[in-house]
Amino acid sequence: MKARMMEPKQRYSFKWVIAGFVVTGFGLLAMIGAGGVNSVDGAGESVSTSSLPVVEVTRVVKGASEYTLEIPGRLRARNGISLVGEVAGRIVFVDPRLVLGGRFVKDEILIEINKSDYSAEVARAEAVLASSKAILVQSKADTKRRIELFDAGAVTEVVRDQAIANLASAKASLQQAEAQLIVARENLSRATIRAPFPALVLAEGASLGGYVSPGQELAQLMDVRAAELVAGASPREAAAIATAMTRNQHEIKVTAKPNEGSVGTKPLTGRIDNFSPAIDSTSRSALIVAVFPDAFSTENTGRVFSDDFMTLEIPVSAGDDNVWQVPYGALRRNEYIWLVNDQGQLEQEKIVVLSEVNGSAMISSKNDLSDKRVLLTALSEERAGLKVTPVLLTTNEN
Repeated sequence: MKARMMEPKQRYSFKWVIAGFVVTGFGLLAMIGAGGVNSVDGAGESVSTSSLPVVEVTRVVKGASEYTLEIPGRLRARNGISLVGEVAGRIVFVDPRLVLGGRFVKDEILIEINKSDYSAEVARAEAVLASSKAILVQSKADTKRRIELFDAGAVTEVVRDQAIANLASAKASLQQAEAQLIVARENLSRATIRAPFPALVLAEGASLGGYVSPGQELAQLMDVRAAELVAGASPREAAAIATAMTRNQHEIKVTAKPNEGSVGTKPLTGRIDNFSPAIDSTSRSALIVAVFPDAFSTENTGRVFSDDFMTLEIPVSAGDDNVWQVPYGALRRNEYIWLVNDQGQLEQEKIVVLSEVNGSAMISSKNDLSDKRVLLTALSEERAGLKVTPVLLTTNEN
């Protein structure tokens, strides 16, 4: 009886226990939900304040409209030749200065080849010429006489025509003798090899007593009167140079300065000569040719070298007032920079890079960038409107 009377109470107690668990569960869910909302709100507040990227910025500096292009190039002799033998023979004289680095003035004798055969050939040609002239004089007189006899009816037409033909042959023989004398004298002159211009010896292969064949290289000479520096300019640089040449009536003074790859140590002053009609096949750039008079003068020996690397400095003008200077690290693909506005948001600014010197870049833009803040820090994500926390550098590193 007692057991049966206890069963209803147990059933009611279990119901209350289950109900309590349900209520407790809903309460926990409500608390978790409320905590999640608070957490999300807190995170949003954190993103808007302390979690923004901290970046370095600096003020854009006004640049000068006049600036200098720096283009690497190679200095070389404006003129040079490979000296070869034009006639055959034994070398009987070699100037002692015909060695690497030797110098000659124009028309100085470098090498002489045995002239005896060529002198004899000139003498023979002169004798043949003299004989041809005598034959021509005799032929003229004979032809005149026979024509007169033909007119008087004393000789036949055949005799007259033969005299005229002999005269024409004598004239042809004289022309041939004159040509042979020219060739003989030219060969005799070629036996003496002279400096074609003020020259510096780059290489030599002639030795006293050696035999020379036509076409054999005897020396390599460089013209010391002028050097040229050929540099490859980008389309933007070429356009600026062309504008400057037009403005200055094709007279632009330039400087070639030694760089890290140079062997020489002396800067040179010269001028832009012209654009080469050829495009460099490697860099696909326009070739600029600058000329430097007296680059290989005696006083520059050991300080200026042919085929040396140098940097060509060309003064040009931007042609407008929107020229600015920013650190090189602010450039993005050399096409744009990021500005940070007063709300701490990124704004993209399209630019044109004019020059890059010593870690800074001269740029131009369509807009006024006065006192604007430019982004220096490289972010993994950069987009217009992105909010950042800017830190203005106290020293301008432009």
